[in-house]
Amino acid sequence: MYGGCEKYIWLFRGAVTAVLLAVLPIQAASGQSGNELNAQGVEYYNAGQWESAIQAFEQANAKDPSNAVISTNLSNAFQAYASSLVSTGDVSQAIKYLERLLKIDPSNSQPLIQLGAYYLHEGMVKDAIYRLEDAIELAPGNTDAHFLLGEAYYKDNDTTAAVDQWEWVYRTEPDKPGLKERLESALREERVEFDFKGDSSRNFNVTYSREAEGQLVRSVLRILENGYREIGRAFGHIYPPTPIQVSLYTARDFSESTQMGEHVGAVYDGTKIRCPVLDEQGKVLDEVELKRRLYHEYVHVMVRHLSKDNAPWWINEGLAEALSTELGATELAALRQARLDNSLPSLETLEDNPLEILDVQELRLAYNQSHAAIMHIQNRYGMRSITSLLQLLGEGAAVETALRSASRMNYRTLDLAVQDFIVAAR
Repeated sequence: MYGGCEKYIWLFRGAVTAVLLAVLPIQAASGQSGNELNAQGVEYYNAGQWESAIQAFEQANAKDPSNAVISTNLSNAFQAYASSLVSTGDVSQAIKYLERLLKIDPSNSQPLIQLGAYYLHEGMVKDAIYRLEDAIELAPGNTDAHFLLGEAYYKDNDTTAAVDQWEWVYRTEPDKPGLKERLESALREERVEFDFKGDSSRNFNVTYSREAEGQLVRSVLRILENGYREIGRAFGHIYPPTPIQVSLYTARDFSESTQMGEHVGAVYDGTKIRCPVLDEQGKVLDEVELKRRLYHEYVHVMVRHLSKDNAPWWINEGLAEALSTELGATELAALRQARLDNSLPSLETLEDNPLEILDVQELRLAYNQSHAAIMHIQNRYGMRSITSLLQLLGEGAAVETALRSASRMNYRTLDLAVQDFIVAAR
């Protein structure tokens, strides 16, 4: 199950573009003066011609490097262009421009905060921590920087350091969007995991309760590494940034930490995979079930990486099901009955997470329908088309637009094709 992630990181994206640019009076001189170049840059900026604005402001800054207005305008142009690049899905290029800006203006905290947000989104946690800690040195009272640094520490599996940052923000700006939920979740996790131990493999860091020590942890790491290789190959030898954080629980501790119902077997929340490895009676899950749960959640890691967290629920869960388990006779029978009852919804209605609006039986049917949809696309067009679909979503394409491009189907034709698949499947 995919539990969502920190889209609030992107609230910072548009803030830099609101800073007003100052136009200096133009002075007559041979050639173009710094003021004239600055005025040109302002015109380009207001027209949204970011690269031309940057070039003009850089030339102005070279002629008058001590002019604070020109320096501010140059910084604003870089940050606005970075925001524009991110809006089109080109986060890596946005990062390059902000790093270039820091070489020109290393004492400016704003691009450091912006960089921290972008590095977080790309899963480059160590880089995010480095830039956000620098930002706080320059602007110790900036709540955005502390908030994002808390997220970076949390992604680095340092819950205590994350709580310290978020508690500071809470004292300073208690109504900050997303803060209360993140802090409460981290405090619950800290209570549950205060005595957890740690282990790691090449691509995963695992924390676990004392009940899960020894052979069980080694089995989990082996399953995860196998999944990393197998699922990465299925997606065309694509692999997300590592290490990937994993927490292993008893059933009781999993419920307390995640606040999720008994029907949830594991979850990836955009930060770490969380999986109970012992049931309510303290019995270790058998390896087949453990593999199913861990593969399912690792697929969510892959989908988030490829789609930049822009995949609809049915694709996210359909892929996780398709790459972790079979669509069995019981599931097909339920789908066929729903088809006869005319109770299969359009997949378009399953773009958003239906967890809060469907009962357990309806939710199971939605999982099975999503599973069938992915199997149809995979069987008809291959995994390459699915990888392409996710990458298009990661570039910001609407779901149906990406679907048409990757498979030449819209929702109507896909719904009909899935019904045919359900009838014909054996």
